[in-house]
Amino acid sequence: MTTKLLTLTLLATTLTLNAATFKEVRLVTQQRSHSISTIIASVLHKRGLEEDKALELSKELIGEKEELFSLMINNFLNATTISHEELFAELGKLALSRKKVDFSSYSFLVRLQQTLQTPHLNEREKAKLARISTNNQLLYKVFA
Repeated sequence: MTTKLLTLTLLATTLTLNAATFKEVRLVTQQRSHSISTIIASVLHKRGLEEDKALELSKELIGEKEELFSLMINNFLNATTISHEELFAELGKLALSRKKVDFSSYSFLVRLQQTLQTPHLNEREKAKLARISTNNQLLYKVFA
């Protein structure tokens, strides 16, 4: 009787762990498929561009170091109240107009913050953007 109970417990545990592992693998795969360039391309496609052209423009905007770009965006988003949707809509506009995006530049971060949220930044917000810029410059040096 105890052997059957032990066997059933072991079987249930194995099935549960395999299902959990499968879910984790699926989540990692989904996260990878939603890269920054594909998100921006999706925004551009929703605005009427063909998928191929949208992806080309988004990859042109980001450049070769998508992981670095992603980390810099996360630094910016974690320190501000700007939503992902607002930021990616703006990045889509910048890609469409083929403007340069540099999350390690203080002036770019100030302009982005002013465009998306606050036209007049106070000293605390400026200091926060300066810290983000410095952190992103360090990231750039690490990835270089």
